[in-house]
Amino acid sequence: MQVKALSTMCWMLILLATGPPVKVCATIRARSFYRNSNPVRVSDSAGDHLNATDTSRSIRCAVKCLTAFPNCTSYLHNSSTGVCVQALSPDSLVSQLLNGNGDLYVSCDTQNGYHMHRYGSATACLAVIMSSRANFTVASSYCEQIGGYLASVKTWDKLQLLTTAMGNNNSFWVGLDDMDEEGTFVWREDGEVAFKANATFTAAEMAESVMGGLWDHPREPNNYAGNEDCIQVKYSETSNSLKLNDYKCHTRNKYICEKTVRFV
Repeated sequence: MQVKALSTMCWMLILLATGPPVKVCATIRARSFYRNSNPVRVSDSAGDHLNATDTSRSIRCAVKCLTAFPNCTSYLHNSSTGVCVQALSPDSLVSQLLNGNGDLYVSCDTQNGYHMHRYGSATACLAVIMSSRANFTVASSYCEQIGGYLASVKTWDKLQLLTTAMGNNNSFWVGLDDMDEEGTFVWREDGEVAFKANATFTAAEMAESVMGGLWDHPREPNNYAGNEDCIQVKYSETSNSLKLNDYKCHTRNKYICEKTVRFV
């Protein structure tokens, strides 16, 4: 789900359920609000649900989160029960959100084209670059210039989130490559090694072992013609769906930038 920010000068509470965005002024970041699945709460109108008292309580929960985690990125709050759960990442709170335990608050700086997206258990702050194409290096550099990195794809839900954001059947760069060392694939997000080929297993076999279901298996990554070091999402004739594939880095492609989701 993507909802555009009303203003970069206000917090924005974005409802997963039907209802208009509600503004609460006074910061340059957007705070995204996901309503829980409790039927009683969902039936409330946006105005009734987010009154001044609820907002004040949610902010107190935010303060607790920052006290517990200086780098707090999200929290779950239930204005009826007073439940306040803090976490470094919103992913760990999604199950509680879906169970109706509270409302999930995360943030996304909406400057430079970033907006919040969600699919299943995956939540991400993304800038989808569809209007222009770039080679892998230029795309990665641009993402860094606007405060992010080429998007990571570490789970099935995240792959679906990105493909939905970009639009089905569109190929695009993501932040994984083995440009520095052939067969050693590294994430642009954090510099961590995703997987590494070795004397026993090929890169494709390691990819399937570590990231099963995400790749155009059993072929990819295969470094075809010795000239494929950068990872894109593309349509797979094998699975009839969008999957990961290594490709020539100099190719001009669409791409998605990602910014770490943080608490405002």
